[in-house]
Formats: sequence, structure tokens, C-alpha cells
Amino acid sequence: MAYQKESSVLLETRDAVTTCFNRLFNSAWAQKSEDYAGILSGEKIPLYGEKVAALETFSRLLWGYFPLLATGEIRDGNALFRLMAEGTDPDHPHYWGEPGDFDQRSVEMAVFGFGLAIASKGINQHLSAREMHNFTHWLAGIRTATLPQNNWSFFPLMIEAGLYHCGQAVASEVIEHHFALLDRCYLGDGWYSDGPGRPRDYYNAMALHFYGLIWSRLMADLYPARCAILRQRASLFARDFIHFFDDDGAAIAFGRSMTYRFAQAAFWSAAAFAELDSVPYGVSKGLILRHLQHWLKQDIIDPRGILTVGYGYANDLIAEDYNAPGSPYWACKIFIILALDEAHPFWQSEALPLPARENQRLLAHAGQIVIDDRLCGHHYLLNAGQTPGKPYANSDSKYAKFAYSSALGFNLERSRYGLELNACDSTLLLSEQDGYWRGPRDTQPERCDADGLAFRWQPWPDVQIKTWLIPLREGYCRLHIIDSARPLATAEGGFPVPVLARPADAFDRQSGTSTSAESGYFSRIVDLSPLLNRPGVQIISPPASNIIFPCSSAIPVLTQDLTPGQHILCCRVYAGKIPPDCIPPRNAVTLTRHAIHLNLDFRSLDIPL
Repeated sequence: MAYQKESSVLLETRDAVTTCFNRLFNSAWAQKSEDYAGILSGEKIPLYGEKVAALETFSRLLWGYFPLLATGEIRDGNALFRLMAEGTDPDHPHYWGEPGDFDQRSVEMAVFGFGLAIASKGINQHLSAREMHNFTHWLAGIRTATLPQNNWSFFPLMIEAGLYHCGQAVASEVIEHHFALLDRCYLGDGWYSDGPGRPRDYYNAMALHFYGLIWSRLMADLYPARCAILRQRASLFARDFIHFFDDDGAAIAFGRSMTYRFAQAAFWSAAAFAELDSVPYGVSKGLILRHLQHWLKQDIIDPRGILTVGYGYANDLIAEDYNAPGSPYWACKIFIILALDEAHPFWQSEALPLPARENQRLLAHAGQIVIDDRLCGHHYLLNAGQTPGKPYANSDSKYAKFAYSSALGFNLERSRYGLELNACDSTLLLSEQDGYWRGPRDTQPERCDADGLAFRWQPWPDVQIKTWLIPLREGYCRLHIIDSARPLATAEGGFPVPVLARPADAFDRQSGTSTSAESGYFSRIVDLSPLLNRPGVQIISPPASNIIFPCSSAIPVLTQDLTPGQHILCCRVYAGKIPPDCIPPRNAVTLTRHAIHLNLDFRSLDIPL
């Protein structure tokens, strides 16, 4: 029987959320493997092999299963606990194996620590004394494993919490060691990097603070000072993170691991679970339900009822090298709110809209400014660029564009040759007029405040570029000063808009506007460069380039050939809902060459800010 999309179901109650999880769980459980202790939901074999991939799918579903077990709503789980017994029995052919160094098993162990902490009674009812011994012994194996110095440090901490709640002694040296590592990643104001010098992205919300908040509730009696620190950091982060979501529940798409989808809002579930005073229940409830409702309207579930790898639809192009077919089920982290019973104040609270927020929010530690452009109906962020620290699939597309949107997403690069394949949206690309394009990658920040972002980058050793991103009343301004020892071709793109059923509805060359009447969005880029008049063209990227819409996408692009020397490129960028009445005419914004120099102050521009 084909899975029916739940787009018409209103998620307003705990029962509705429980039903949503059960449908996801039951569809995945139907793919249970006969060869391994777990679930194989697809044919792709990841880096860590089929046995661990089967464990991954199984374990990630437990983020919703264990909360229902804790509240007594699951009573018949013999088959599921049989997998746990087989997977942790070293004498069984289905044994998952000891967690080695940098091992995916360590990632999947965290949920078992959570389960032991909140539902040890239910687990004990299904496992014999010997099976329970095997289970806890297997979990304790993480204590001696070498882990990456990033969010993985929370996995052994979750295990220690679980072992503590089932009556075993904690390894205090393990706890102290991993919190010391995590403290090295803490940047201040609630923000972490996911490892020293690594990105500041959704791993803050769906991993670092997610586990930290759970730990702060489970271990408050044993480590009160540490738990207070975790809660304080989460409260600070919440003030910034709430700006990532638009009024309809969609979150701004940015960074890697986008295939985890509604794990984007797992932070708010953890805040409710931990009873974090700084986040009112009505606010977190409204945000979680709108976010989950948003995702259930997307084409993310195949006919079997299985979550696909992708973002707005099934698309392997967005996958990381560590993704298996079951990786998307980390989205189930959002369901830890099911550990709160119907009488809990969270479920008794009215689901509230987002609180009043400023239209622009500086995220200094991320090098970003979130903009809620109410006039154009567009929610997006400006980005100074982040260096991931290691190569990920499509790193430049995920971390180095100038802007990222909740409604329009971003495009993924198919090839460095050709603008159509090069994800030219929201970026400046340069080539030596040979069709091979380069854009920002390793950027060096110079300024990050409420007036804008400034950073330097070098696509070639003898080409230096300084870029400013300046938020305006409507849209934003980009300014580039290019010092080049070589001739260059340049292409600067605006936001992408979907092309649904026919060639792009309209492109106004004079105003640099792409319009998609079928989707209801427009995108415009207006040249403001002194001494230049860059022509506008429309680039059509192939289907499945954009992470939200599977069709082709239209991008308005400004082009210009440059001779060796210094050049100034400037433009104003808009996108939003049709009609674009918010767009002032070109002559409403002027720039003068004498106002632009290498030490530019944003306020010296002749632009009405």
C-alpha cells in the first residue's frame, strides 16, 4: 500500500504527532533486514558497510520510539528488543561489533544512552539479565574509542547518562575529558564550532545543544554546575536560532547534512524536554508543529513510506559521503517531545506564532546576518563564508554563497565548466575566459556587524577580492573591489526561482528580473557598478540542481569581462513573492566612485540604508 502524504493533516495535538511518528516507524520497520540486526531501507552501501547501515536506520528511529516506551504507550516491542539483544551479543552472527576509533557505531550509540535514561524500566522488561549485561557492556565500549573532536564528544556523554540511570557507576574521567574538548569548541554567546576551526551551522542546534539540553535534564543531580552551563548556553543560542525560521515553519537551508530535514527544529524539542525556562512552551510548540507540518507537505517520502535522501525531494546530489539510505531518520530527533505526556504544560499550552523579532539579526560567531524582508516576503541570511575544515560534497555551494533562503534554497554545483552547471546563484564567479569558473571558497573575514559583512578572498594567487554584503531596507547590496593581474570574465547571480512546466515565464533584461508566475516568486539583481553597465542574462540550471524544487531554476546574472587592474562591481539583490512592488527604480540608488575605497565604511555609500 502506497504511503499517503500527510500534507492535509493538521498537526495540532500530541496524538497527531504520535500518529505521524508511528507511520514513519511502521513503514521503516517493514524493511527490517533478515541478514542484520537492523533495517535496510535502500541499496546504497555506505563507507561503513551494510551491517552498520542497518544499525543506523534502526537506531535513529528510536529517538521517537523510546519516548513512547517511557510513557507506557508501547507495550509489545519483543521483535524490536530482539534486534537489540542480537546486535549486542558478541556470540550472535548479527553482533554489531565493538566501536572502534572514528567509528559510525559510536554515533548510533547515543540514542541507546537516551533510552536507558528515560525508559530503563521498559527496556528491562524486554531483555533478560544476560542480554542487559551484553547491552550495557557494548555501550561502555565507547569509553576507550578515539572520536573526532567535535559533536561526537556528546555520544559517550549520552552513554554515561544512560548507564547512570540504570544503576551503574559513571566514568567521571570520561565525562570530564569530553566536556573539556567541547569547551574548546565553544565560541561564546551560545555558539559552538563543530570542532576547532570548523563550521558554525545546524550542528549547533541538532547536535551540540540538542544533546546538551537532554544531558542537562538527565544529570542535573550529579553535575549541577555543568548542567547549568549547558542550559545557559542553550538559552543564549535560542535568541539567535529562532531567526532561522520563517512564519510558516520553514528553516533557512544552509550547510551540510540537509538530508536530516526536520532535525532542524530538534533544538526546540530538546528545549521543551529539558524544560528550559527561557523558551516558553507555546513558542516552542508552535514552531515545532509548523516546522513538521511544512516538511510533511514536501515530496520527501517514497511510495513505501520511507524517508528519502535529499532535502525538498529525493536527490542524492545533496548527500554527504557519510550518508546511508537510513541517515535521514535523524529527523526523528524532533519526536523526543513525545516523552512529555498529554498532561505536561508543553502539550497543554497554546501553540503560539513566532514572537516579534527584529527584521535583521546579526549572528557574529557565524559571520551571518538573518533578514526577514516583510515587504518582499522573503526570509534569508547573508553569509561571509565558512571554511568547512575538510572537503564535503559541494562544500562551496553549502557554505560559500553570499545568501541562503528558506523559500528558494540554493543550487548545487554539477561542474566547474559552464554557468548552467556551476550553481551561479547568490555568488560571484570568475574565469580566465575559458569556461572554467571559480567562486569564493576560503574567505578571510574583516568585518561583521549590524551594518554588514566584509571579507577577502583569492580565487587565484594574483587575484585579490574584497567583498561587502550590506543589508538595505529592501534587499541587500553587494560590493566587490577586484585587483587582478590577469584578464577575467565575471558572472554574478541572484537568487534562483523555479521553472516548473515551461521555459522561464519572463526575464526582464533591463531590470535584471527573473519571474516564475507558477511558483509565485521573482528574483532581481540590479547593476550599480560605477563606470560599468553590466548586461543581465538569465541562466537556466538543469533539473534537480536546487535543493528545494526538483525542476529547473532560473537565475538572473550580471556578466562583465575585466582587464588586468582594479575594478569595482556593485549590485543590489532582491527576491520574494510576486508582484515585486517593493523594488525601487534603478536611479533610486546611486554610487559614486570617490565614495569607494579599500577602507570603505558602509555609511559612506550614497545608499538610503
